[in-house]
Amino acid sequence: MMKKKMMLVAAVTLLAGLLSACGKDTAYLSGIKASDYVTLGEYKGIEVIQPEPEVTDEYVDSYIEYLRTQRTEMVEVTDRKTVQEGDTVNIDYAGYRDGVAFDGGTAQGADLTIGSGRFIEGFEEGLIGVNVGDTVSLNLSFPADYEPNPDLAGVAVVFEVTVNSISVAETPELTDELVKEFGIEECSTVEELRTYVHDAFYAEAVGLYEDAVASDITQAVMANSIFSEPPEKMVERYKNMLLESMTAQAASYGVNLDTFMLNYYGMDTDSYMAVFQEDATTMAQQYILFQAIADVEGISPTKEEAAKAMEEQAAEFGYASVEEFKEEVGEEVFYEYLVSEKAMEFLKSNAVIKAE
Repeated sequence: MMKKKMMLVAAVTLLAGLLSACGKDTAYLSGIKASDYVTLGEYKGIEVIQPEPEVTDEYVDSYIEYLRTQRTEMVEVTDRKTVQEGDTVNIDYAGYRDGVAFDGGTAQGADLTIGSGRFIEGFEEGLIGVNVGDTVSLNLSFPADYEPNPDLAGVAVVFEVTVNSISVAETPELTDELVKEFGIEECSTVEELRTYVHDAFYAEAVGLYEDAVASDITQAVMANSIFSEPPEKMVERYKNMLLESMTAQAASYGVNLDTFMLNYYGMDTDSYMAVFQEDATTMAQQYILFQAIADVEGISPTKEEAAKAMEEQAAEFGYASVEEFKEEVGEEVFYEYLVSEKAMEFLKSNAVIKAE
């Protein structure tokens, strides 16, 4: 009787354990014990070599020059009539083959920059020295390998061209007045613009530097650790996230995922699904790694920390309420983010980071 009672208790205990395990969602960190899936190796004192973030004066100058050139305007030339290299001319033209106008060879009021190479050889060169209002006959031949219209390949033609006007590109000088036209609220002078551009690019450089350091540390710690297969549901969740992200990117180009992946990455469906599976597995292992380190070091976010962080993030990104933020982001996903942030902060503070 005693033996049967002990067996019953053991069976009930086992069943309770099984039910408890089934109730946990292994798609998330909260549903697993990280140490069941990774044996941590050395994760302190990781050596990383990365160049210090830097923004040179030349880089700042080049971007400001880009802003300046965006204000370039075409201005009609009135102090000379002769076409020069680099001018933009407005022309009427008609092309003839054996005295008959051919399709695609006629236009009115077309703009052409001399030296752009848009037209067949000899066309643009033949307009240099021609005066506004004059008409010139250009005896030319299409290239032997003229792909746009093989019927004209190697054919001798005559273009009758009239120059209507000449314009040149004028870029304004960099002045305080021009800076105000850029519409950057913080900038009303050239010096303020230089500071603004430098600071903006430096912030970006720091972000890239931090990302590179984090990536190097993560790769090193993963290489030092031993992983077992992560939970299937977790891998599937990350794979679905990758699929959704790439599908949205494809849609922004107006194509489906298969077309996008084939054209931009040269991968068919089987190929990119295999890559997504591999990337999803790596993502799962990384988050499990961060959780395992957080467990050992006692730095896992508390409920209070998570709630406060969620409030701050909701406010920063303009959500109407924390509930709306929770609904869109998800508490489990946000927890994973916090774990990774805290674990990486710990790893960086215990790493040896050297400048290249």
